[in-house]
Amino acid sequence: MAEQDKKTRILNAAMKIFACKGYQYTTIAEIAKEAGVSKGLVHVCFENKLDILLDVILFFIDTVNDLINQKLARCTNPVEKLHAVFAALMELMSQSSRNLYWGHILKEVLPDTEKIKDENLKKKYALIIGGARQLQLTLDELIADGQRQGLIESSLKPQIIRQIIGGSSQMLYQGLILESHGRRVMGYTEEDVRDGIVTLIDKFVIK
Repeated sequence: MAEQDKKTRILNAAMKIFACKGYQYTTIAEIAKEAGVSKGLVHVCFENKLDILLDVILFFIDTVNDLINQKLARCTNPVEKLHAVFAALMELMSQSSRNLYWGHILKEVLPDTEKIKDENLKKKYALIIGGARQLQLTLDELIADGQRQGLIESSLKPQIIRQIIGGSSQMLYQGLILESHGRRVMGYTEEDVRDGIVTLIDKFVIK
């Protein structure tokens, strides 16, 4: 098996175990068993459990930003682009049970960068912060552009509008994830969430 295939199997296994048990309670042995490889191989491919978590989150951020860039290339104005970004996020979060795992994993609290001593892990941490920041900047720039064009309400700063839409969306996604794992009955569906996000965005659109 090629090294990249081994790493992919380990990451997929870790994604599932992290989502089901939480990062803190997951062991390398459990990840190895789920991936069908030895503990030794896991340690060859990754420095430790934190290294695996960082790689999982990096993969998510890279996937999100790639999909958003594809969606934006097909849009013509800031409002369409804003809708496209949140549609892309919804698409990723609801495609499959594998993608729903991300909702649990993204809730994990990463250690402060000062507590990470390994330089390789620090670089991965910095990439995660940079990728997340890029998504925020993309949204802020879209909203600001819409405000300049008179398409989006301008009484609030772009960062506030982004937080309102993004925070609400995150809570709705999380509800779907909880329901999918049988932990809570939310009383709404994926279609309801899509409609809700569209309605929320349109509240800031000038008719």
